[in-house]
Amino acid sequence: MNDILLEQGENTPKVIMNQAKGFIEFKGKSYPENTFAFYRPITEWLKYYFNNYSDKHKVTTVNFKFLYFNSATTQIIFEILDILQDSKVKNMKIYWFYDKDNRNGLEDYEDYSEEFPELHIESKAY
Repeated sequence: MNDILLEQGENTPKVIMNQAKGFIEFKGKSYPENTFAFYRPITEWLKYYFNNYSDKHKVTTVNFKFLYFNSATTQIIFEILDILQDSKVKNMKIYWFYDKDNRNGLEDYEDYSEEFPELHIESKAY
C-alpha cells in the first residue's frame, strides 16, 4: 500500500502516513465538507498497515496535532483509536498534542485517554 501525504487544506488537516518509518500524523484543522469521504482512505490505510504489520519498525508513532475538529471528526478519531487498539502492534507511541492555552484540547485528550486506557496516549502541550 502506498504512503499517504496530504497537505493541509483550508478545512482539512495535513496527513502523513509513512509505512517504512512507522510514522502517522494528523496536523491542523479538520472539518471537511464530507468528513467520512475524506477519512475513508485513511482508515483503510490504517487497517491495512496494522493487519500487515511486521517488526520492520522498532516503534510505530502516531501523532494527533489537531488545532480544531468538528463532531464528525470526533467519530473518525474514535474509529482510528479503535483500529489502533485492535492492532497486534505492541510497540506503539501515541501522542495527543494540544495548545496549552486551550482547555478544550486537554479535555479532548482526557476523554480519549479514558476511553482507550490500554493505548497509553501521552499528552504534549505546545
